[in-house]
Amino acid sequence: MADLVDLLLAQPGLYTGTQQDPTEDHPSGSVARVTVSPLPSDAGVAFDYEVHNPVNGVVHVEHTVLARTTDGIVLFAAHSHASTAVLLRETSAGYFEPDPGASPFPMAIGIEVPEPDRIVYSWSYGAPGDDLRVRDIGTFRRVR
Repeated sequence: MADLVDLLLAQPGLYTGTQQDPTEDHPSGSVARVTVSPLPSDAGVAFDYEVHNPVNGVVHVEHTVLARTTDGIVLFAAHSHASTAVLLRETSAGYFEPDPGASPFPMAIGIEVPEPDRIVYSWSYGAPGDDLRVRDIGTFRRVR
């Protein structure tokens, strides 16, 4: 059975879509794009991700590497909301969490490929000391 890395390696390219907080009862108007690029030797993929909001402009920039290691699949994420990058480990299929104390705030990232040419990318986070909660969900379709 194909793992998440295999699914994404089979469909690299540019994806566009919407970004929304699932707790809000109205759309934010945010749009996003993510480019999925294979790593050398098909060891994984790189994500280049941006979210644009009609009121606030660019509200999120991220470069993340999803890769197979001898210890399983990991994410290495650098983003515009912290000055340190974070290593996250796959704790269940497509769900990644940092080791305790490894992130400046509670966070997790979920990545799904529910069908060909479609990616759902979710961010769960909270302020330091807050509970972890899904706060952003990007839903993307491959456009090229």
